[in-house]
Amino acid sequence: MKQASREWYLKLKGQLKELGFKRSDADHGVFTKIINGKLFVIVVYVDNFLLFSSNISHIRTIKKDLKRYFGIKDLEEAK
Repeated sequence: MKQASREWYLKLKGQLKELGFKRSDADHGVFTKIINGKLFVIVVYVDNFLLFSSNISHIRTIKKDLKRYFGIKDLEEAK
């Protein structure tokens, strides 16, 4: 099942691209998007996401979009 993690990443990358995110060339686990002049960042580690933005409404919108494609569990703020 070596291919399973690659297939997961390709699916994730495709969905994030569809949502308008660009993958970082420096780190392929970092995706960015500019929304109304504000930077939005998603950091992926295995199957965990960290979402960063100065606008909480953008975070809520992206969470809702991600829930449509993936069975995500929202753990709220990182500690």
